Amino acid sequence: MGRLLCGGQLGRAWNETDWHYENPNWFNTLGPALVISNFDIDGSGIMGGGQLGFNYQTGAWVFGIEGSVAGTELDGSIRSPFFPASDRYTMDVSWLTTVTGRVGYAWDRWLAYAKGGWAGADIELDLFDRGTPVRAKSSTWADGYTLGGGAEYAFGHGFSLGVDYAYVDLDTGNFTVRCPTCPPGVGGGVPIVDGDIEIQTVTARVNYRFGQ
Repeated sequence: MGRLLCGGQLGRAWNETDWHYENPNWFNTLGPALVISNFDIDGSGIMGGGQLGFNYQTGAWVFGIEGSVAGTELDGSIRSPFFPASDRYTMDVSWLTTVTGRVGYAWDRWLAYAKGGWAGADIELDLFDRGTPVRAKSSTWADGYTLGGGAEYAFGHGFSLGVDYAYVDLDTGNFTVRCPTCPPGVGGGVPIVDGDIEIQTVTARVNYRFGQ
């Protein structure tokens, strides 16, 4: 038996991001000398959004597919590890999106499930040298995967409450951060970075199953 479902989610998310400069640029050189190439920005915040999916149950087993979109307040800010007196780096993760397959086992009013699939998010990076001032700032879309699971309890009239956990791994690829004021030549240049972004989320969810 198949059921279409929709619902909402609210919870908290945490991210750990490893950034790597792919080129010498204004923010990681001192004249012709490359200072260093790696920096980390972590953050945490609330998230909320909605989901839409379809479940098919045969016996106690439940198979499904689900898409979700959630706005997040995952932002973090650090002093530059290269020039901490003058440079500040800020990162923001927003609009975390997933499309996952689910496999679950139902008994009585309970459903436990595991899930996995595609994930993506909008990533903004802001590099600011307040001493100059020079600012590199732009956003990009990062793709990756997600794994997780959860449990739901049905309480009648098609509604269920649940708790969901997800691990998300994203990569920005070679991301050129726009910098109109970055000077050219030795000791200058527009930053190109690669970001490996790990996100963990825990959310409370409510779903409505049509046709019940």
